[in-house]
Amino acid sequence: MAFLLCLPAGLLQAQVQSRLSHQVTGLDQPVQLTIETDDGEDLSPDLTPLEQDFEILSRSTQQSISVINGEMTSKRSLNLTLLPLRSGSLTIPAIQVADQTTQPLTLQVEQQTQQEAEATKQALIELNLNKDSAYLEEQILLTLKLYQAKGVRGESLDPPEPSLDDTQISLIHEDRYSSRKDGVDYRVVERVYALFARQTGILTLDGVKFRGRSGGSRDPFTAFFSNGFPSHQQAGRIIRAESNPVSLEILPIPQEFTGERWLPAKNLQIVENGIDNEMVLAGSPITRRVMIIADGVMSNQLPNIEQSMPSGLKLYPESPHLNDKPNRSGISSSLQQSLTLIATDPGRYTLPPIEVPWWNTETRQQEIARLPAKEISFMPNPAGMANQAQPSVAAQTSQQNLSAENPATPDPESADDFPWMATLFGLAWLITVSAWWFSSRRKQPAKPVTIKEPSQQRSNQPELENVLQHLAEAYQTKDGQAARDAWLHWALLSWPDNPPNNLSRLARRCHPDLAQAVNALERAIYSPNSEISWSDFEILKLIEAKDSRQSADKAEQNLLIPLNP
Repeated sequence: MAFLLCLPAGLLQAQVQSRLSHQVTGLDQPVQLTIETDDGEDLSPDLTPLEQDFEILSRSTQQSISVINGEMTSKRSLNLTLLPLRSGSLTIPAIQVADQTTQPLTLQVEQQTQQEAEATKQALIELNLNKDSAYLEEQILLTLKLYQAKGVRGESLDPPEPSLDDTQISLIHEDRYSSRKDGVDYRVVERVYALFARQTGILTLDGVKFRGRSGGSRDPFTAFFSNGFPSHQQAGRIIRAESNPVSLEILPIPQEFTGERWLPAKNLQIVENGIDNEMVLAGSPITRRVMIIADGVMSNQLPNIEQSMPSGLKLYPESPHLNDKPNRSGISSSLQQSLTLIATDPGRYTLPPIEVPWWNTETRQQEIARLPAKEISFMPNPAGMANQAQPSVAAQTSQQNLSAENPATPDPESADDFPWMATLFGLAWLITVSAWWFSSRRKQPAKPVTIKEPSQQRSNQPELENVLQHLAEAYQTKDGQAARDAWLHWALLSWPDNPPNNLSRLARRCHPDLAQAVNALERAIYSPNSEISWSDFEILKLIEAKDSRQSADKAEQNLLIPLNP
């Protein structure tokens, strides 16, 4: 006892121990490696030396505490399930645990028997590419087929790993069915992947590995209750399979392609809707929806619609809507973009054609998807011409008298036009006299025009103040949609008999300063990238100025002498 007390403390510490569940095994038979220590420290050893000859299927830790004669001891163990990668005499090397090292162990792995060799047919993997070469960003289809014989339960299937770093791979289709191959009935799992390589060179996909289990107990609870720790036979036989590697060449962009944006696809079309040949009013927004539909390309590769409009026609593009639909034969994508058009002046405009150059991956030549030019006519807007001054009756009478007193000398060049001009004026005079006679017979006593008194106008004052408060808050928070709703509500209160139903019509009823603010908001809504800062306008002051002007106009109108007293 005195001798033990004199020993260094390091020698009194228990050594880390390791042990194997079997000394002899087969290639498809896993073994258990247990590393145990009684110092209670966490087990986090470096297991890299094991990966040379073994595949680590699973790992778990256990801890036990016992008290003997008042002394407490703690043990911690690390359990590893190892699957040999080759036959022969394999050595489990020493493993470093903290400042201690386990002892090396030897495991004998026997060659496969004929029965075990037949078991390799219980799982097969096939890997295929749909082409031998592809261009940059061209869609490549990779098909993986996993064949599992009856009784084989899958545990893991590694995903394909491309050798080129800048390669996008995604699963687009999976199917399960039954098939018979080489006289064996299989359950087949078929997966289709879409690859897009953005780097030239040789693209290689190494063999995909599968691991499953055949035989043994399917129900772990049954195995546990029949034996607290399931036996090696109950675990079943390990089934492994590995596919063949595949590769193809990634080609650069061909020199024959002349487009600004490289776009390889199987098919590409441009369609539109929203505009017909009917006449529309100038100043009213109309929406043109253009869609690009393509096969074999992602939607984020499709270009946005860009056009240069003729003078007098403004274009406000919205953010495009992208959509991808994967299927067994690849990816079908679409880009839909809404283009809002507003004509500042009436007339006939020609929308320029829309062209998208693309590379046909099946014919390997350039093509151009084209939407032809389109003509559209805009009529004068009656609401926009209401504010234009019309000549008064007195002015027309004075002009006629002036013409009678000072008849104009006809131009010799226009002498030939006199007969048809006289006929035209004669018809106009006849129509005017007939209309006057008809209206005089049906003329009713004029009803007095009822003008809203200030008390009537104040009836909706609380609601108007509430709307103005919401309008001010929308401008303060820069909420364009809320500002638009508040404007239209204000317009409803201001013109209850005939309210404008959009911002364009509202702007035409306001004085120039207020109309400028409304138009700025409309442009910002239709064009999110607009440089106009619509929220900088002092709206409440502009509305007060508008009310003041309306009051002055009414006072001035009351001073005018009526034409027909």
